[in-house]
Amino acid sequence: MKNKNLLFAIGMIFLFLSMANVLAEIQLWNTVNVDNTTSIVNYHAFYQYDDTSSTGIGSSKSSDITLSYDIQALPYNLTPTYFGEVDWCNFTVTHIKHIYGTNFVAFQGFMVGDLLNTTIEVQSYYFTNMSFTNGEIVIPLMNKDNLIADMKCHYTDSRSLYAENVLVGRFTTYMSSYECAKCTDYSLEELSDMSKMNENITSNELGVYTVLQKIVDFNFQIWLIISWIVKIGMVLVAIGLIFAGVYYFYVFFTNLGRGLK
Repeated sequence: MKNKNLLFAIGMIFLFLSMANVLAEIQLWNTVNVDNTTSIVNYHAFYQYDDTSSTGIGSSKSSDITLSYDIQALPYNLTPTYFGEVDWCNFTVTHIKHIYGTNFVAFQGFMVGDLLNTTIEVQSYYFTNMSFTNGEIVIPLMNKDNLIADMKCHYTDSRSLYAENVLVGRFTTYMSSYECAKCTDYSLEELSDMSKMNENITSNELGVYTVLQKIVDFNFQIWLIISWIVKIGMVLVAIGLIFAGVYYFYVFFTNLGRGLK
């Protein structure tokens, strides 16, 4: 939270879950917004679930998302490092839910269940004057479902709105799957960090390869230059030997002629 127009997108994370007869995609947008008028910091996330399996299992079987939240003791004193305190937080989860029937039809090359209805379910939790609190909210997602999560915390002094790492209320996302027993061991944030770490490892390995390639190319150029120097030296030596031979025979025949006189 460094500038007045704080809205940094942690990014869009594409999580592909490949399982037996299952292929699904969860898209996550994650941002932190600051409202100067209300002095509220909002940790916001939006999830969209798309079932891309050929069997259309996402229309008949849910895939759960777990939102694990942590709220610091309230009111949360920000002094002396910053100003004021955080006096309340509100965690709201909005589930745009699709209800399917049992009949499956082909749609854009995939089998999907017949959509019966779309509803909106809201869960809201208000926190104030309490000790440290944590908990979990489990949301079963069906095909095309959307999920919106907002952790809003109120700051009594607006000068602390842009203080870095002052997220008194936050939540972590965990994603399960149909056939993957270990998938709930990692959150989307951890998977994102692991992906970045793998990218860094790959980048470092490519960097090492590039350096080695440059060294090999440099050594090849050096050996090529040395090779040409040796070849030119051999040519010069050969020319020198020719002149030396001619001179030797010249001296030999000159001395021979003087001996005959």
